[in-house]
Amino acid sequence: MIVIILRLALLALLVYVVYRAVQFLGSPDRRLKSAQAKKHFYVLDEQKNTRKNLKLTFKGVLFEGEKHIPSKDHPLFIHTIFVWTEAPEEKLSSFTEEDFAELEENIKEHYPDCKIDWDSNIQKWKNKKAEEQ
Repeated sequence: MIVIILRLALLALLVYVVYRAVQFLGSPDRRLKSAQAKKHFYVLDEQKNTRKNLKLTFKGVLFEGEKHIPSKDHPLFIHTIFVWTEAPEEKLSSFTEEDFAELEENIKEHYPDCKIDWDSNIQKWKNKKAEEQ
């Protein structure tokens, strides 16, 4: 009797470990952090949820975008996306105007009719890079 209970407990433990492993490997946050570490492009977004921020990584820098809707009448229409990053300027030093244009294109693929507003620090950085060229 005790052997059967131990076997069932081991089977339950095995099922639980497999379940947690699949849950971990499929986690969108883990994929975002992995793409950031590998310096790949990745977008984490729920397009149907206008209240949840858009997160994207590009060249190892994590950007976050806040979605703005024009009115409560159209909750699925995104009017503006305000994009910022908390990365230090050293990480942004490798960015060029083309990189920011590529970021905008990638955001526009998901939200074609929206306007993209950059944070003041990113805007200063873009202006400084434009003056250098």
